[in-house]
Amino acid sequence: MTPPVTSTSISKPTEATAFPDLTRVSEMNGTMLNESAKFNAQIGTTLQTMVKEWTEFVGTRLREDVQLFQQIHNCRSLEDLQQTYAQFWQTAFTQYGDEAKRLLNLTQGAADDAARAAQELRETVTSQVQSTMPDRAHDKAA
Repeated sequence: MTPPVTSTSISKPTEATAFPDLTRVSEMNGTMLNESAKFNAQIGTTLQTMVKEWTEFVGTRLREDVQLFQQIHNCRSLEDLQQTYAQFWQTAFTQYGDEAKRLLNLTQGAADDAARAAQELRETVTSQVQSTMPDRAHDKAA
């Protein structure tokens, strides 16, 4: 059986719960949205750069393919044909390797920028959260 509730059995709060300053919370939300928008714009710009780079590369490779057929047409011997194909494949491998390096550098730079932006956002939000919270040590000392 449950004991009856008496005035002595009801515990009184020992510390008032602080209600956050809504103005500061609104500022914090605005900062988060602003930083998120900057981050999204940065990622969008990086993706555009990568797409542009890849599109230019594919265009270059397609021109090389067209030139191959023209060069094959101009071959007068088996040696000419072998040399034409060897040069084509050597150029292709070199260009693909160079393009892979460029895309990797773009990706690495984007990852570094994203990590830096995320760290700055975390620091900004953490400092804002801490500024909205009451100083507990000060409250307990008083």
